[in-house]
Amino acid sequence: MTTHPDIRPIASSMKQFLCVVALMFAGSTGAWAQSNDEDLSGRRVSAVSVDFGSETQTNTTYRDAVLRAFATYPDSRFDPMRANLMLNKVKRLNFVKDAGYRTQRSAGGDVELILDITLTDTVTALADAPIGWFADRTWKDFPTLYANDRTVIGAKLENKTMLFSNTDAFFGRPEVLTAGNPLAVEPSGKGTNAWLETSVQAGLYGLSAVTDRVSVFAGASGIYSVSWGPELFTDATRTHSDVEDAYIGLIGSNTTESGGNRQMALLYGRKSFQVDSGMILRLSSANGGDRAALQSNPRNAADRLMLAQFSYDAHKLELFRLDPDELDQIDSGTVIDGINYEGHVLPNLRLGAMLLRVPESGFSYYTETDVLPREGLRVADVRVAYDPPAGLPGMYLKGEFAHQTHDDFDMDARAGYAEFGYQFSKARWRPTLSYRYSQFTGDNPDTTTFERWDPLFAGGGGDEWVQGLNQYKVVQTSNVIAHRFMARLQPTPRWELTPQFWLFRADTLNNLGGAQALSLLSAKDLGSEVNLTARYVSSAKLIYVFSAAYTLPGEAIRDALNDDYRNWFSASALVIARF
Repeated sequence: MTTHPDIRPIASSMKQFLCVVALMFAGSTGAWAQSNDEDLSGRRVSAVSVDFGSETQTNTTYRDAVLRAFATYPDSRFDPMRANLMLNKVKRLNFVKDAGYRTQRSAGGDVELILDITLTDTVTALADAPIGWFADRTWKDFPTLYANDRTVIGAKLENKTMLFSNTDAFFGRPEVLTAGNPLAVEPSGKGTNAWLETSVQAGLYGLSAVTDRVSVFAGASGIYSVSWGPELFTDATRTHSDVEDAYIGLIGSNTTESGGNRQMALLYGRKSFQVDSGMILRLSSANGGDRAALQSNPRNAADRLMLAQFSYDAHKLELFRLDPDELDQIDSGTVIDGINYEGHVLPNLRLGAMLLRVPESGFSYYTETDVLPREGLRVADVRVAYDPPAGLPGMYLKGEFAHQTHDDFDMDARAGYAEFGYQFSKARWRPTLSYRYSQFTGDNPDTTTFERWDPLFAGGGGDEWVQGLNQYKVVQTSNVIAHRFMARLQPTPRWELTPQFWLFRADTLNNLGGAQALSLLSAKDLGSEVNLTARYVSSAKLIYVFSAAYTLPGEAIRDALNDDYRNWFSASALVIARF
């Protein structure tokens, strides 16, 4: 094995710039997160490690240099575009021949990043010249278009294509279960229907250092989407194009000699945003309807996001105003003001808390006698999580509790979950077994208090807040108690299998505000569902996701359908390609 010299000659200006880039794109900020779950965008990063593919992985000097250059840290949000951009910084290190990265799930479903590094046989000089297409007119560093010690410009070009099929959607009775839904023009029902949807997103993102500690950044992209065939709610072919990202920002940062992080960031514009796993805020933008691409969910950017973030080592405080980009047909005009805290009090113990208020909204709640406004809603939320050390077997625990009240009437709505699991990380297939109990209250009509939980903009993947791939389309995160039993298996480093079993019950028999046909339930049994998701990562630029779900209606739904129903099966195949 060739012995490499110390890498201390790396330019200090490059290190300062990389630090600023890291804080702007990742730091411990969710502002750069994407909300689409299938490629793990927006997920919390729980660990970052380096694999040299040989005994040189014990070389801590090389490892630390790679981690500084890649500049993604635990508690940041995973952004594939940013990861590809920073990978070019790793490749410029004078002892690196090639570099790539791969992902795997932690016990609690977060992202573990592994950097695969190939060392050079002989040390090369550090390239001080700019890289990217604008510098050398070659595509070898794409999606980086230009990068030097102070400025970076990156491109995004992404395609998502999905084939989706339903057999006996809405238990074969769409005319009953979609009644009153303005999006249900020609919904799927008895028999098998399949459709194809695709989208392309293209854009430019950049950062420039004004001083060693202050930088400006911006991003802009457009998206085009198409759906062909009889989709869940309509059989009309649709196309749509619009702006996706469009934001500007300023970031100031300081890194101490001991590695401490001090950061202040301001952002304004169209950008995705989420808090934690998305039990309250995840869907910054809506898909489907005239926008097409109902299931692949390519749009994530809010209509408007104003965000101020302050980080001090392992603690982060966010102040924000969020105006989600809702569908025109059902736009509620909801605006949310919030303050959110996240931080570590012990190395493996995380805490979070959030306060929200809705100053503007046209959305309403319904009781048997009143129509109540969402405007004036208040939310208090607390979170806790314990994570085992990365790569070690162990139990994880996490939970969240939230309470909703109102400025103008008596409201007492509650939601929360408790989840625990165990990861056998040294066993074959690295299995993680877990159980989650979640409850979202319904309204008791015998009281003058309004108790039905408002789901606001909850979302995420099947292991977050899409509770049942089919059942979620009938019973969403309100007036529901859900038991989830889940395993996460990794047969090979590139394959992940996630089987789930769900049991659903209503919190109360009064279900006003849910599906019209289920406004008054005859029983609390809502049904059960079995899911299986398989995810294959060919590379960081090519991901395949296959899902299937089989759903049995419970007594409450069977009674609403007069026992004229069929069990619901769905299957999908999704390809995510980045160029």
